[in-house]
Amino acid sequence: MDPARLVFPGFTVGKHDPREAEELVRLGVGGFCLYRGTPATVSALTKRLRRAAGRPLLICADYEEGAWAHVPGSTPLPTNLGVGASDSEAVAREKGRITAREARAMGVDWMLAPVLDLLSEPKNPIVNLRSFSADPKEAARLGRAYLSGLRAGGALGCLKHFPGHGSTTADSHLDLPTVNAARGLLNARELAPFKALARGADAVMLGHLVVPALDPSKLPFTLSAAGPKLLRRWGFRGLIATDALDMGAIAKHWGEREAALLALRNGADILLVPKDARTLVAELRVEAGRDAVFARRCGEAERRLDKALARVRSPRPALAVVGGAAHRREAAPLFAACAAWTRPPSGSAPTRVAYFEPQAGRRETPSGAAFLAALKRARVRVRVTRNGGRRKGEALVAGIFVGPRAYSGRIRLDARSRDRLVAALSAAPGSTAISFGSPFVLSGLPAKAAGLCVYSRADAAQAAAAAHFLGESDE
Repeated sequence: MDPARLVFPGFTVGKHDPREAEELVRLGVGGFCLYRGTPATVSALTKRLRRAAGRPLLICADYEEGAWAHVPGSTPLPTNLGVGASDSEAVAREKGRITAREARAMGVDWMLAPVLDLLSEPKNPIVNLRSFSADPKEAARLGRAYLSGLRAGGALGCLKHFPGHGSTTADSHLDLPTVNAARGLLNARELAPFKALARGADAVMLGHLVVPALDPSKLPFTLSAAGPKLLRRWGFRGLIATDALDMGAIAKHWGEREAALLALRNGADILLVPKDARTLVAELRVEAGRDAVFARRCGEAERRLDKALARVRSPRPALAVVGGAAHRREAAPLFAACAAWTRPPSGSAPTRVAYFEPQAGRRETPSGAAFLAALKRARVRVRVTRNGGRRKGEALVAGIFVGPRAYSGRIRLDARSRDRLVAALSAAPGSTAISFGSPFVLSGLPAKAAGLCVYSRADAAQAAAAAHFLGESDE
């Protein structure tokens, strides 16, 4: 028994020194949580670490939209909220399958996905596009389909962030949110998708959330016994992981040793992304040597880790599948299925467009460059305007790019950009606002403006937006 195996340090490819990761492997850690990199550098690192270990390692990543948000060159895939808009289990399953194949080709076997948090609060700064739905049954249905795709691609999944982050207005990267719902509401809402998928799931991630109705001690679920007890009561037999221990929700209030010991004693199995993995390993070993009960708890967690490793499939797909032509072809119709008009346009498709982005300021290249390129390929004359003004014969299109971003603490247009958007749309009848992110930015806009949401800034989503705008989509 070695509690070092329960520690999974974070590693940013291209920033951190691989020699430090090799030292941690020799120290005995059980895996890593990877960030960033390219397909080639991620693959090279995972091979290097497994050679150094001479034993199985479980390597995980937050590839919620596929790997592309972290690893440029991977295949872009729809956000979960886009999948929810498609209402299609086939889209969810295909997203999971492509994610799994590309991740495993790079040596990453454990996806920290799907997110089962509900879209209960429009002001939530960190869930939003990461959620399938505000409806627990829909979240469970699409989450199940996504997991089936992961399994078809040979990867492990992880339900998160238990017991549900969606109704909060705080970002747990910054501080510790509280869910102040009564037990009956939690059962019907937050807990429902987790309960529906718990039996047979590979893993569950505990959220940095205080939930007084479930744990009166007001410990965050990451450190509390309430979450593991509830999951095991539901028949869950997989790994229980903490959310990243370096996040403000934990790091601002607990020392790392104290947090790790609480988490492990209370039923967590994997400690994700501590700030100081080397010191934590030493402290866990000392504790296991002096406390037989703690040592047995760590041994139980290790056995679950071994069972998870035994479910990892081989051989791996070739690295060439990552971002390859086949996956990009398969992903394109997924984006088309996710696009949705919140307010349909009237009249025929325009042949001249004035395009502006209320957030752009003096930026040279528009964020919607792929959208504009698609319009131009369709022989639409496009002019980019900084202030939203249009000329005679032009239709005004506003491109809005708002989505969840860790550590930002907000998810909205700033007041100046919002005022600029409303003024431009009000002055241009027949205009269209397109959200390449959160659908909530389309609320409260002038009634005569059409609204389209594609739930993603990916180039393929922008191409789907152009097709919908021009009436060329079959959806």
